[in-house]
Amino acid sequence: MLPMQDGDVPATYADTDALSAWVGFVPATSIEYGVGQFVKWYRHYYAV
Repeated sequence: MLPMQDGDVPATYADTDALSAWVGFVPATSIEYGVGQFVKWYRHYYAV
């Protein structure tokens, strides 16, 4: 771990309320499921 560098953002988050109000899209994938699927894909793609 390195100290904060120029341009680093100390905290971020996604707020999908505006998107939902605009187009009616509401995310339905949980973080646990999404990360699990990404790890599965990554391991397969890179043969890890």
